[in-house]
Amino acid sequence: MRAAIYVRQSLDVQEGVDRQLERCSSLISARGWTEAARYADNDTSATKARGPGTGWSRMLADAATDTFDVVVAVDMDRLLRSVHDLLTLTKAGVRVLTVDGEIDLTSADGEFRALMLAAIAQFETRRKGERQRRANAYRASQGRPAGGRRPFGFEADGMTVREDEAEAVRAGYRSILAGDSLRQVARDWNAQGFHTGQPRQARTGRAGEPSPWIGSTVGAVLRNPRYKGEATYKSEVVGAALWPALVDAETWEAVNLVLADPNRRTPRQNTRHLLSGLALCGICGSTVHGGATRRPGQRAYRCSTSSGHISRKAEPIEQFVVATIIERLSRPDAAALLRPDDSPDLDALRSEAAGLRSRLDSLAVDFADGALTSSQLRTATARIRSRLEEVERPLAAAIGGDMLSDLLGADDVTAAWEALSQDRQRAVIAALATVRIKSAGQGARRFDPATVGIEWVRAG
Repeated sequence: MRAAIYVRQSLDVQEGVDRQLERCSSLISARGWTEAARYADNDTSATKARGPGTGWSRMLADAATDTFDVVVAVDMDRLLRSVHDLLTLTKAGVRVLTVDGEIDLTSADGEFRALMLAAIAQFETRRKGERQRRANAYRASQGRPAGGRRPFGFEADGMTVREDEAEAVRAGYRSILAGDSLRQVARDWNAQGFHTGQPRQARTGRAGEPSPWIGSTVGAVLRNPRYKGEATYKSEVVGAALWPALVDAETWEAVNLVLADPNRRTPRQNTRHLLSGLALCGICGSTVHGGATRRPGQRAYRCSTSSGHISRKAEPIEQFVVATIIERLSRPDAAALLRPDDSPDLDALRSEAAGLRSRLDSLAVDFADGALTSSQLRTATARIRSRLEEVERPLAAAIGGDMLSDLLGADDVTAAWEALSQDRQRAVIAALATVRIKSAGQGARRFDPATVGIEWVRAG
């Protein structure tokens, strides 16, 4: 008889996969059977789904192709976690043998015994899950980590700072404020040898290997209130955290305002071209997009509308725009481009923002004490958050001046510009000027600077 072994290692069980395999193999040998396959789900708790890529799903697929005659497990708790699991096995017509005894799912008695064991396993799983959720909620309310994976920038306890990762997190916030994209931050973190700590799925690489950073996973980190020192439960802030903040609240809010701005999103295919989605058509005002031409190695900017008002060779336009930006930033009064004369009182705004955040915390306390109804809490919270967004916009703009920090006052502005990522170069251009690309005219062979308009956001 052909026997398949199924083992599962749960984080709360002492007997490991190797020991389970040994016991199951001994039983198969004692019966004189042939071992046909092994299926293992390592470090899988009873509450996690058995989706594609798991040993469980592979076992069911092989059962459908008659790969084996019987499944052997140490006990039913290792094999079945719910009534649904039992029904799945029954439907597959799988015969089950455990080290503790055989259960024939094709008989009424065997199915009844298995159903009782599966119901007990499901009850224990749900009860454990409820206890775990209550414990997690309590820990979060006390400002402690609510469980889960090790957060990037911290040790496994979620409290102790892992300094090399923490500095990468801080650099990530600075990069976004300086104009870099989430994808650029991901490239930076990957280049430094950091990874997400989440294993790859089998379809994206060798299963079990750590996944590299991508824009979305970087965004999840930078949007997480944990990094400004706030504890959350189910994505809701529940109070101040006991672990140290990696950035101040002002920086966190400024970065999240930037990330929430729909105007910063550029289609992935256009980021190869410096002015794609940034410069405007000089005829209709629509954005221009970069792309290849029929000539190998040559690029062009075209109006994004179907009318195709302009189609201009990209290289001379980019060279002119960059030269103009560098020349302006090389002047002694370049700092005047950064902030207008009527800039708001930032100290007053910071003080007001701190007061508004304190009022939000007080609302939560008042609601917990019964001083506010849920309707009053929602109304008051919405009003305070609306004002907080208004206050944070000029603060974000002020902090966003970091995008020019590597250029203003540089001994060699050209070298400083070339050292910037393209994301940051684009952000500098967008912050300083509006670029309009006009038609070159029929028969024009030489680049005419007059056909590219550069309108400074602040004259000077």
